[in-house]
Amino acid sequence: MSEPPAAGRLVVVGGGPSGLAAAWKASVEAERVVASLEIVVLEADDQVGGKARTEHAADLLIETGPQGFLDDQPVLREMIDACGLEDEVLAPEPAANRRYIYRGGRLRELSRSPLAFASSGLLGPLGLARLAMEPLVPARRPGADRTEGADSMSSGAAAGEDESLFDFAARRMGRQAARRLISPVVLGIFAGDARKLSAAAAFPRLVAMEEAYGSLFKAMRAGRRRGAPPPGHRTLLEGIQSLPRAVASLPGIEVRCNQRVTAVERRGSGFTVTSSAGDVGADAVVAAADLPAAADLVDGVSAAAADELRQIESPPMAVVHTAFEAGAAAHVEPAYGFLVARGEGIRMLGCQYETATFRGRSPDGTFLTRSLFGGSVDPEAASLGDAELVDLTLRELRRTAGIDADPTWTSVARWPHAIPQYAPGHPQRVARIEAALDPIAGFHLAGNVLHGVGLSRAIAVGADCGERAARQLLH
Repeated sequence: MSEPPAAGRLVVVGGGPSGLAAAWKASVEAERVVASLEIVVLEADDQVGGKARTEHAADLLIETGPQGFLDDQPVLREMIDACGLEDEVLAPEPAANRRYIYRGGRLRELSRSPLAFASSGLLGPLGLARLAMEPLVPARRPGADRTEGADSMSSGAAAGEDESLFDFAARRMGRQAARRLISPVVLGIFAGDARKLSAAAAFPRLVAMEEAYGSLFKAMRAGRRRGAPPPGHRTLLEGIQSLPRAVASLPGIEVRCNQRVTAVERRGSGFTVTSSAGDVGADAVVAAADLPAAADLVDGVSAAAADELRQIESPPMAVVHTAFEAGAAAHVEPAYGFLVARGEGIRMLGCQYETATFRGRSPDGTFLTRSLFGGSVDPEAASLGDAELVDLTLRELRRTAGIDADPTWTSVARWPHAIPQYAPGHPQRVARIEAALDPIAGFHLAGNVLHGVGLSRAIAVGADCGERAARQLLH
């Protein structure tokens, strides 16, 4: 029996995790209703994965993009299972629970033990006392006026005003904690400045905790009483890129690499997708490109939405891997790694000890590190030459971690537009973009440009777009 004619063609622009999640979920929906749907993924590069890029060299497993993912999205687990990779999910090594912040000229452990944390020197006596008062700080009240000084015990910003993450942390935990704890942590997630990021958009869980419990500490205690563990950090045995590669090989999905899309335009009830290989007609489109390419694609369907997208910054980053003989790092405490507080004379944002975080990253006798540079706090660092970046990494590893040896292997990866920066006002910007795109039936915006920069969140957004696009075409 011949196959029924396809109900339509869905074109996904971008073969990264979010775009491939859209293609996969669309194929799942088509299979569920026993219908035929043509699904085409157009990828500009010669391989799928986007920033989820894994390389193998000198017996090392090198992640030049995301190192892992949070196990906080059920659809991500569903996709992993669909690809037959459920047995390749890796939890971090026990040592990865230890994390440090370089402040005041040395590494200080960010310990979960209150006593160890208090003695770490991360906060001074006044900072510790202010942090302990967090449960007494009133939550933001509807109609409250904005007060001067985010370190007051008042309700802070006016209701409806989008606080910066720094202001949120300073209001709840004190300025010292915001500067010495929260700001370095933000470097590790966004490579951004906590003063220039929206608390509601960048860390919605923190805002939700305050709204639900009136206090972050009270929310954490409630979670412990419920026995609810925080989301776990995970990776895959053969690296992050093994997931998009597996999705691309699933039946019902056609992937075309080396096809850079330059425009998407409305044509009647459908779209024309223009790529380096020519035009492709589409009944629905999921755009899963990074900034600024995403804005250029949206421009063909909504100039207003594209203008809003162009206001979102996405600064460059460089990722430097250095491998050493294990003896050179014998004094280094096994840990996830460290972040660097600004003002220490160190350009590195942080360093991850790959060998100690996930098994299989390096062979016995080798210590592998991954250092991050650039972001919104120091974009010029990402433009240094390869040799300059390696030399800078070695100097700063010597100063921070005491690793004083020649590396056995190095690599430098660059991302010209790395991580979108969700500035204060981002939730309102998202609302305007969605209002502009909502009337355009069949066009969906995926990726990490609006709703979360983490890998798991981008996959969840892509899967949602793919499912909605398929339902529109099949029903």
